[in-house]
Amino acid sequence: MFKKISAAVLAFCMLFCAVNISAAPRIPVYKSGNVLYFFDKSTGTITAFAGDPKDVTIPVTLGGYAVNAIGDGAFSSSPTLTTLTIPDGIVRIGESAFEGCTLLKSVSIGQTVSYVGARAFAGCSALEKVSFAGQPAEIEPTAFSGTPWYTSSGEKFVILGQTTLLKYNGSEKHVTVPAGITNISAGAFAYNTNVESVTLPAGLREIGENAFVHCYSLSAIDIPTTVSYIGTGAFDDTAWLYNFKEPFVTVNGILISYKGGEKHVTLPGGITGIGAGAFMENDTVCSLRIPNSVLYIDSMAFSGCERLSLVNIPDSVEWIDEYAFSGCERLVITGNKYQYPYYYAVSHGISYSEEVYVKVNSQEVFFDNMPPVIYYDRTYIPLRPVMELIGWNVSYDKENEAVKAAISDKVVEIFPDGRIYTNGVLNPTIAPPLVINDTTLVSARVLAEAVGAAVQWDDLTHTANFLY
Repeated sequence: MFKKISAAVLAFCMLFCAVNISAAPRIPVYKSGNVLYFFDKSTGTITAFAGDPKDVTIPVTLGGYAVNAIGDGAFSSSPTLTTLTIPDGIVRIGESAFEGCTLLKSVSIGQTVSYVGARAFAGCSALEKVSFAGQPAEIEPTAFSGTPWYTSSGEKFVILGQTTLLKYNGSEKHVTVPAGITNISAGAFAYNTNVESVTLPAGLREIGENAFVHCYSLSAIDIPTTVSYIGTGAFDDTAWLYNFKEPFVTVNGILISYKGGEKHVTLPGGITGIGAGAFMENDTVCSLRIPNSVLYIDSMAFSGCERLSLVNIPDSVEWIDEYAFSGCERLVITGNKYQYPYYYAVSHGISYSEEVYVKVNSQEVFFDNMPPVIYYDRTYIPLRPVMELIGWNVSYDKENEAVKAAISDKVVEIFPDGRIYTNGVLNPTIAPPLVINDTTLVSARVLAEAVGAAVQWDDLTHTANFLY
């Protein structure tokens, strides 16, 4: 793999019984103590090692360059590593960095470490002692899975740095989390079926993703007003969430779950944030209107909502997570141009339009698959919902790829090339139809003329009212 490593380096490597090389060719190799480190100086990352070390202190510099990260899988499956010290200066421990080091018994982690990756120490079956000088901002839920320190600790509460509850190992029905805890880590209570009630301490700020997932018996939880973040699925499959009767489950102004079954949803006022995963994989909601009390939309909030075609986002929203709408292939975001939601949509490849309301004889029309849009200063409206509301029968002619709408002795045919016929007579139009998300949209004016209706446009509210 390392085609251009010098003969001297190769000879040195052969002296060691354990070689773990996951780095790309030509990454420099540096010696510290009795260990060779493969080191990417451009990122400050140790990517692999060669040797059979027992007691390792990660160097803070190599070749005169600062070391700030231990790369993914860098020390994985070392058969000799017994004790490990990660000093101040290191900020990141990568995914599976020490996974499968079965003789590793003790780890000391410096104050500057801010991230511990997924499965970083997973499967270290002898690891009984882990000490943190600081408090990492993020520890992935599986970072210590399969280690005695994490799964079989004699401590009921596994606490990191005095303020983060990493794991609850107890079996009590009624649990009071100790005072001083400000963060409950991802999966901290997961799958604990004994717990029936939990009292959380004043000053708690964050509840991590899946923190109480599958705690089937959990029916009561006291959440202090200081909590400002609740992760995806934190209370999934708990009696507490199941017993909520209201469609909108909110905590301290955060919408954490939607339990309703409506296609067209308007969020109530007073909600300040749409929480992580609040609507995730909902297969019912087609459109959503967000009140101007909402300030942010968190991670995966609408992920996998395949039927979601319209979300109206007010100017009050100041932040939207990068993955908030992942998997929403049909989505159109509506709102005011040149505000944050507009720039978010444009930068994430999401269709955007100023919001349009449609009424028929002053009765509002809702759209399941595709909302009305403004395109080149013209208002385009999905054909079927409006025409069916006024009594027309709408069908699709596969052979001619035409949409047909009929009522009594009148037939309107719309072709994808822009031709529109009424009872076989071509209608002159300067606004040909659009096909978006497999939905045919026509100009409001053209639609009105085709069905013999009048249309009133309110520029202030962006409302087209068909009088039929």
